Amino acid sequence: MKDASIRRVVSALVLACACGAVPAHAQAPLPGGAVATLPDARVLTHREQAPIIKGWIQERFTRVLPALMRREGIDMWIVVTREYNDDPVFRSMSPLTTYASRRRTIVVFHDRGPEAGVEALSIGRFDYDGLYTVVRTSNDGQWDGLRRLVGERNPTAIGVNMSATFAHADGLSASERDALMQALGPDYAPRVKSAEGLAVGWLETKLPEETAAYTHVMKAAHAIIREAFSNAVITPGTTTTEDVVWWMRQRVADQGLGGWFHPSVSIQRKGGVTLGDSVIRAGDLLHTDFGLIYLGLSTDTQHHAYVLAQGETDAPAGIRAGLKAANRLQDITMAHAKLGLTGNAALAGALAQAKAEGLTPMIYCHPIGYHGHGAGPPIGMTDYQTGVPVNGEYIFRPDTWHSIELNVMHAVPEWDSQSVRFALEEDAGLFADGWRWIDGRQEALYLIKSR
Repeated sequence: MKDASIRRVVSALVLACACGAVPAHAQAPLPGGAVATLPDARVLTHREQAPIIKGWIQERFTRVLPALMRREGIDMWIVVTREYNDDPVFRSMSPLTTYASRRRTIVVFHDRGPEAGVEALSIGRFDYDGLYTVVRTSNDGQWDGLRRLVGERNPTAIGVNMSATFAHADGLSASERDALMQALGPDYAPRVKSAEGLAVGWLETKLPEETAAYTHVMKAAHAIIREAFSNAVITPGTTTTEDVVWWMRQRVADQGLGGWFHPSVSIQRKGGVTLGDSVIRAGDLLHTDFGLIYLGLSTDTQHHAYVLAQGETDAPAGIRAGLKAANRLQDITMAHAKLGLTGNAALAGALAQAKAEGLTPMIYCHPIGYHGHGAGPPIGMTDYQTGVPVNGEYIFRPDTWHSIELNVMHAVPEWDSQSVRFALEEDAGLFADGWRWIDGRQEALYLIKSR
């Protein structure tokens, strides 16, 4: 039975998420029943993050994994991963103190039924900060140890990470698959099946307390963008886009955060931008694509800023209208992305409505979480605006996170009706009662003064 204090925290967070609210100070359960409060104004140290991440994994083994295994008809899940060739799933089920797989890591999840639950086992020498019960073997004896364990548990269906559709669920290499099948032998090798749905489900499904903490993570990302798009970083006429890009990347490193792609900053300008001119000037419309990794969770954000010309106190009305049009496309996209529908259905419906409303849309949303481009249903891609083959037929499920990524082309009267691209990306959660932004969305431009 879980500790009563953890149950209280979980209940509070479930209620907060269900009401669309996030506690002023988000909380996360720790092993042993303690509770961590996430600060509003600073990034947690790695030491502070470690027990939070471990606590989530323990809770997920109990509250997420059993239902997924039963949904997919798998009573044993074997994850085999090697140093320098990690299975994409492994990071989400290993503690912060584990940087990578060992020479060979074999973890096994066995569903013992509703009463006993799922046991988490590690074949070899390591328990990964106590997350797994060790089935002790030498490094050279892991396959023999696995074979004995499988024989003792006698599973009906053995899931392994093989998938032609989702890279996230395709972590078992060819050589390790051969070794695994040989170890299982003729009695158990025929029981092996793809764990694609299980791996995707594990990666896409989030706990309420993870969602509450993700707001804290998003605030850190938004704070870096807000500072980057300010006069603290940008001096119009002097600062270049590359100056801002490298400032953002260094800011992430200085705060002890991680990244999963290099930031970008670009300029749109009345009359166009001369090739090779990267200096930020008065009257420019700026755009950034920026993401970070914090608490093991990835973010992905695209925002715009405007550099005020002399005498201006706001961006031209046409530019503000372009941002509003992009916000409208966000609303339309989320209205069509409903639980139980596919990503392709959402794409078709959203594009049709947006065009009927006079917008010039492009939609290319993706799941997010433990990976920046996460497991689950995409809503279009830049080169697939009529539907994404195979992956786009995956359905939306509750308690999942998605980057709502898209753009509209909008004519700006003040720029001689020049067509301007307004590209936004914001992370949102889909829950049983609908969509919610993780930490709001951009509805007003960042304004940078010309000095």
